Amino acid sequence: MRLFLFAVSLIVLFPPVGRAQEKGKTSQVVFAVSESWQSTDGKLSAIAFRENVWKIAFRDIPVTFGRAGTGIGIGLHSDKLSGPGKREGDKRAPAGVFPLEFSFGTVIESHHGATGMRYERTSPTHFWVDDPESRFYNQWVDTASPRIEKDWNSAEILRRKDGLYDLVIVVGHNRRSPVVRGGGSAIFMHRWSAPGRPTIGCTAMAADDLSRLWKWLDAKKSPVLIQGPVDFVRKLDLPPVPEGLLAEILRP
Repeated sequence: MRLFLFAVSLIVLFPPVGRAQEKGKTSQVVFAVSESWQSTDGKLSAIAFRENVWKIAFRDIPVTFGRAGTGIGIGLHSDKLSGPGKREGDKRAPAGVFPLEFSFGTVIESHHGATGMRYERTSPTHFWVDDPESRFYNQWVDTASPRIEKDWNSAEILRRKDGLYDLVIVVGHNRRSPVVRGGGSAIFMHRWSAPGRPTIGCTAMAADDLSRLWKWLDAKKSPVLIQGPVDFVRKLDLPPVPEGLLAEILRP
């Protein structure tokens, strides 16, 4: 639960984004905030830098987080922050600042519309490895390649039949080398299984809201996700967004 090159020798379709995608250089910011570490639901808002000013694109979209709430993840933020940490299998969604890397889904891109994000259609041979002992941990792999040597016991099926992965935005949690083994993997934004139902570590929302977000995102604007409890988010080293706008977005 990139830049987008096919790394055939490793069978990794999308490596993490480069250092150029930093929170200080973004012109699209998505906020997903909750009341506390234990909260399983919250609100999503998005802002964009246009005409030399930050403006709200949309706000207060209902979202859900992990069944155990949120925990500090591994992203663009400091590793000295105080709070519960995100680990593999803990059912927490990661809190912090993360690049939004690319998107994928089960149908052709034109079915969803147009976006500025890279989109890849999944096949039955596509998986996201969540076994910390694998050399492919927290990476997309294609088992159809003759070069692959499976070394994992667990992996997320990307071509799901329940519709949850019809459209997915990849959150860049624990994606930079060296990946922290056991630090959490396969972190996505996807549609929820039912209104208000939490996930096992991703951020979920209604399908229409996810589609709206996906169409708005533009990889050229280096979009980032800022996520976690309101009090925690206020302490982050945030992009240079006016205080008044932040206060409006981060109100309880």
